[in-house]
Amino acid sequence: MRGIPDPDDARRWIAERRDAVLERLAEVEKRLAEVRTSRADWTDEEHDPEGFTLTFEWQQAEGARAAHQAELDELELAAARVAVGSYGICRSCGLPIPHAQLELRPARTTCVSCAENSPAGRR
Repeated sequence: MRGIPDPDDARRWIAERRDAVLERLAEVEKRLAEVRTSRADWTDEEHDPEGFTLTFEWQQAEGARAAHQAELDELELAAARVAVGSYGICRSCGLPIPHAQLELRPARTTCVSCAENSPAGRR
């Protein structure tokens, strides 16, 4: 098993994922702006057939925005771990997380084995 990844690789994985998340976040922000504009045109959600659809779309977009922001926060924490030399170490067992897993999910803090056995789920 390989040890912790090269810091340059780790920073690249984090940057690539951050770029992808920021792109998705921009799409969500655009969608939210469109929904806000559409919602400004109506006032009676109960009797307007579009009211429920717009509210649902708004809630979905707000949820996506929150998820993307949370992932950006996790990526910042991952970058901090790179800076202090603890990136790529499982917080549960202390063993190195496989590089392929970090490349897929650069903010990962546990190895696959520990994540599968954790009652909290897959982090």
